Parts: sequence; structure tokens; C-alpha cells
Amino acid sequence: MQVVRRLYLYAVTFISLETMIWGVTGLARSIINGNALVNNISQLAGALSAVLVGVPVFLLHWWLAQRGAAQRPDERYARLRAIFLYGTMLATLAPIVQNLLALVSRTILNAMGLETWRALLGGYQTSSDNFIAIITNAIAAAYIFKVLRDNWRSGLATREGAEAATPEDDFLETRRLYRYLWVLYGLAMVVFGSQQVLKFILSVPQSLGNEPQISLANGLTLLLVGAPLWVFAWRLVQRIMGVPGETDSGIRLVVLYALTLLSAGCVLTAGALALNQVLRLALALRMSLTDLLMGVRSPLSLGIPVAAVWGYYGQTLSQAIQARLELARRASLQRVLTYALSLYGLGATFLGLHSLLTFLIEFILNTGTVLGEVRSNTLSVALAALAVGLPTWLLTWRHALKEADDEDDNGDRARRSVVRKGYLYLALFAGVIGVMASIGMMFYRLISLLLGQPQENLTLDLAQMGKTALLFSLLLIYHGLALRQDGHMMERTQARRRAQYPVLLLAPEEAEFAERLLSALEREASGVPVAVHPYSKGAPDESLSTAKAVILPAELMANPTEALRLWLQGYGGRRLVLPTPTGGWHWIAGSGHSLTWLARQTAQAIRHLAEGEEPPAPRQSSPWLIAVYVLAVLFAFQILALLLSVVLQGVVD
Repeated sequence: MQVVRRLYLYAVTFISLETMIWGVTGLARSIINGNALVNNISQLAGALSAVLVGVPVFLLHWWLAQRGAAQRPDERYARLRAIFLYGTMLATLAPIVQNLLALVSRTILNAMGLETWRALLGGYQTSSDNFIAIITNAIAAAYIFKVLRDNWRSGLATREGAEAATPEDDFLETRRLYRYLWVLYGLAMVVFGSQQVLKFILSVPQSLGNEPQISLANGLTLLLVGAPLWVFAWRLVQRIMGVPGETDSGIRLVVLYALTLLSAGCVLTAGALALNQVLRLALALRMSLTDLLMGVRSPLSLGIPVAAVWGYYGQTLSQAIQARLELARRASLQRVLTYALSLYGLGATFLGLHSLLTFLIEFILNTGTVLGEVRSNTLSVALAALAVGLPTWLLTWRHALKEADDEDDNGDRARRSVVRKGYLYLALFAGVIGVMASIGMMFYRLISLLLGQPQENLTLDLAQMGKTALLFSLLLIYHGLALRQDGHMMERTQARRRAQYPVLLLAPEEAEFAERLLSALEREASGVPVAVHPYSKGAPDESLSTAKAVILPAELMANPTEALRLWLQGYGGRRLVLPTPTGGWHWIAGSGHSLTWLARQTAQAIRHLAEGEEPPAPRQSSPWLIAVYVLAVLFAFQILALLLSVVLQGVVD
């Protein structure tokens, strides 16, 4: 109930505050631009309406929110309050930056003798329009900043008195996200500003019009505003790295991964595009300096600044990974980079091979010219994609294979990792769908021919479809074999671990208990050594005490003998208790199930323990969950049918 109330209060407060800010901004612009009072009545009326509606609504709801925050610590440090305060800071400071960009852009264009209406932002605005928006948003931002500062000071003052009053959780996380958003915003302006400046530098003197000068003006504008913003935000983030939780925060790792992988992909793509332009010019025998500069200008102007981002944030991410004390954790974090780059290289390699085979098939089967413009473009795309994708895939995939082929614990973790399995199954999925689509199109053309519909270029089209099916088949077979090899190695590792995990079964005199458990262990955890000891004979001897896990019924835990109680108290392994019916006792979880079900759950837990994992909690399937699964499968079939229909429609067209 409190969450719904907070959501209502802060949502209405935010909307009314923004309405009030832009109403005041429009009203001030109408007053300063005197002619607007006469010529633009609708603008003045809209501004007055926004002020008259926004002010009372904001004051009422903000008063209610502040009163609740003053009375209750859980309200003062609620996540929704943190999102509102930092979100409002972002919503008021971002327009300041945007209006500053408009001011700087028009100033630079005016200094260069260019039309100000071609400014990056606010080409038809005046300086007074921008200053008014800056002032009104700055006043609101200053007030929200004061509220935030008071909130933090109150939390620091009451931290020792009440744990619930500390802002260390929701406010820290929200502030962390807020700061990284500013880092990304400033960095984006720096990258695209550098791209525009480099685009001007790489422009040839014969370029027509003022486009190169406008690129320079836009680039300088973004750099002059974005560089200080990025430096300030990033230094603020780096300055608090010594604070507990900052270095290991999930938001920081997500941002570093995103910047590293996106910049790496952009650099490799830009390199492939530049190489493609060079190859196209070489194949067309038009290697003039003007053509070369015009061809590589766009990819190089973006690739160079993004390469700097890749180098810097890639190094920062590497340092963050190496700072992890656990070797397994470092390996899993590094694995994300390896498989992401391997996936990119695999996709580029597949595209290159596909384009190369397309060119060769057309060259062999088509009786036209050897190298036309379309064919030269196909060949240049193929060679450029292979030149970039094949080395990337070979380097990263070799590292992934070497790690997964190790027989140690790190190799076993690599084979079990979600990242590797996701990579392999994604390749299998692409292979299966690709084979289905390409063979389906081949059948469509052949069946249409048999039904009497003429088919043009049938031989060439069938060869191209067969080539696509072959490539997807190779993709499917190779990664299927890799997945199968992982399965064989996992089975050997699991068998070795199970053999080294002896289990002791403390059983009653009735044979059914031991028989059911032994049968379940044989099915679920074959290879685990199991010793059965009737607990009526007293405590197990020393040879049985070396077992790493002991299984016992609940009735023994409820009424143990003194010898068994002392033995269980001194036993150092895992204890697995089956909630069997016991007179006078009721087990909250697991009671009421059959002995067969309990034995199966116990055997599965033993299997996980023997393989070095924590046993998952037993789950009970509800009818609603089963219904959801059925609907999800039906929805997946509909999506698959839709994709196939789109492919077939493309063939018909």
C-alpha cells in the first residue's frame, strides 16, 4: 500500500514540477520578448495555464511527500524517493546542458560566418530563450540538490541510531546510476564531437557547400560542452572507488562491459567498412586520393575516437576484473568478454564466407561480365568481413577452447558456465533456423516448378540457397560437436567427483527406506559410494565416519540415542534429513510426500553435492505455472511460423 502511495505522490510531483518549470520558462520568454505578448497569444496563454495548474498541484503533493519523509525514516530513504530526487536532478540539469549546447553552437556558427539556423540545437532560438531555460531549470535543480543533501546528512546523523535510517542501500545505488548516466552522456558528446572534427579534417578541399564547416562547428560544440562534463562526472566516479561497494558494484561492471564491448564492435566494424571502401576502389581501378578520402572518411572518423574509448575503458575493465580476489570470479568475468568478441568474429566470418561463396557461384554460373559493380561490391564485402572477423574469432575462440579443454576445476567451471552454454546454443539455434529457412526456400522453388509455375534463374538460385544451407550446416555441426565434447568431459569429471564422495545411510530396520534411497541414488547419482548402517546397531564406526554426507530419517533426529546424538554432533560432513512421518512431529516443508519422492529429492541433492554444487531447493509445480509454460510454447511456435512465412513471402516477392 505504501509503495502505491509513494508512486502516486512522486509521479504527480514530478509531472507538476516539470509543468511548472516549462510554464515559468514560457512566461518569462513571453515577457522578455515583448512582441510575443501581442503576436503569440496562444504561447502566453499556454505558459500561464501551465503555471496556474502546475504550482498548486506541485506544492500540495510535495508537501505530502516531505511530511511523510520527515515523520518516517522508511519514507525518507525509500527507493522511489531516491529515484524521484535523482531523476528530477537529471531532468533539470539535462535541459541546462542542451540549452548550453544551443548557445555555443550558434556562437561558433556565427563566428565562422555560417547560418545560425543550422545549429546543432536551437537554431531558431535566441540567447535570451536559452538563458531563461537555463536559469529556471537551475533554480529547480538547486532546490532538489538541497533536499538531497539534507537527506544524506540526516542519514549520516542517524546511521548509528537506527539501521533502517541509513541511506547506504537504495540511495547509494540510485546515486551510482545517476552519476554513470552523466558519464555516458558526456562521453557520447565527446565521441561524436571528435567524430565530427575528424570528418572535417578528412574532408577533401573540393567538397561542395558548407557541410565540412558545419561538421567542424558541431564537433567543436560537442567537445566544448561534453569534454568538461565527462571529465567531471568520471573523476567524481573514480574519486569514490575506495568506498566499500563502489568497486564491485553491478552498475559499474555493466557500464564498463557495455562501453568495452560496444566500442570494440564499433572499431572492428569501422575497420571492416574502411577496408571495404579501399577494396571497392581497388577492384574498380579508381584509387584516386579524393575517392579514397571520401570512402574512408565516415568509418575512420568514428573508429578513431571509439578506439580510444575501447583502449581506456577496456583497461579499466581489466583492472576491475583483476581486482577480484577469487580466481573463479575473475575467470567468469573475463569469459563474458571472450565469448562476446568470439560471437562478433563468428558473425563477421560467416558473413564474409557467405558473400565470398555468393561471388564465386555467380562467377561460375553466370555468363555475364566477370566483375561488374555489384559483384565487386560483393567481393569487397566478403574480403573485408573475413579480414576482420576471422582473426577475431580465431584468437578468442582458441582461448575459449583452451580453457574448456582443461581437466581442472577452472575448465569444469568454463564448461558449465552460462556464457559458454549460451554461446553454443545460440550458434545451434542460428544453424537450425538457417538450415530450415534455406532448405525450405529450395523446396518452395522446386515444388513451384513441379506445379507448373515457371522459375527464372532456378539453377543459380538453388546453388545460392544450397550454399546458405551448407554454411549453416557447418555452423550447426561444429558447435554441436563442441557441445557434445563438453558433455563427455563433464561426465568424466562428474564420475570422478562422485567416486570421491562417499555417502552414509543411517536406515531403520525396515528395508523399504534403504531400498528406495539406494534405487534413487543409483538412478540420480550413479557412481557415488553408499554405505548402509542400521542405526539400531548404535553409532557408526570410524571407517563409516569418513563419509562426506550422511542421510537419515527425521524420526532419528527426533528421538536419537545418546550415542547417535554424540556422533551426529561431532560429525563434520553434510547431514540430509528426510521429513518422514514421526509421531508428535510435523515438518513444515516436505511433509506429506511419498518416500519415493523424498528419495528422489535426496538423491538429486547428493548428486549436486558430489559435483561441487549447492543443492537447489525443491520446487513444486503449480497448475498455473504449467499453463504458463504451455502458453509460452504455443507463442514460440507462432513466432517460428511467422518467421517462416516472412521468409517464404520474401521468396515469392
